[in-house]
Amino acid sequence: MRSTEKEYWYLVWDKFKNGDSEAFKTIYNEFTDALFAYGSKITSNRDLLKDSIQDLFIDVYTYGSKLRQPELLEFYLFKTLKRIIIKKLKEDQRFSAMNEDFERFDLKFTIEDEVFGKDSEKKLKLLQKEISQLAPASRELLFLKFNSGLSYEAIAKIVGIKPDSAKKQIYRIVQRLRKDMDSKNLELFMMCFTA
Repeated sequence: MRSTEKEYWYLVWDKFKNGDSEAFKTIYNEFTDALFAYGSKITSNRDLLKDSIQDLFIDVYTYGSKLRQPELLEFYLFKTLKRIIIKKLKEDQRFSAMNEDFERFDLKFTIEDEVFGKDSEKKLKLLQKEISQLAPASRELLFLKFNSGLSYEAIAKIVGIKPDSAKKQIYRIVQRLRKDMDSKNLELFMMCFTA
């Protein structure tokens, strides 16, 4: 996250803490889609996910004036959402095998045919196959690295590892994919994550 962007969110958060409802709306509108995208990789239960995002923002709104200024607002929201989802999954009797749902961390991609020509669907299936063979934790690391704009330090905190480990693991994952896929398919991979 660029310094000016970080400063912007400091100002928005400060306004929110001082009772500015427009600042809260700004936070909500900016991060809801990203939170939904991240949460949908953790659970396929859309109702549970929507409830979790709603609970997150209710907590932020209710306790925001008492909360410290987060170092990175996006990191704080991702980390909190993950905690809320896991708690709800554990509490929900239908998910007694919580780890089965949580550890899937699906990464699905869509891309326009004109970007890679007529065989992009075939390439996309190959990419999906390669990604599905990765461990759930590896898929989560890739999603956070290429979709969130978070630093390695923030990613590491979300997944519960050290920043150096996050950086090394992401590097190794990309190297493995580079080895297993030709350069055009790896380019497709990079475009899917950044689209």
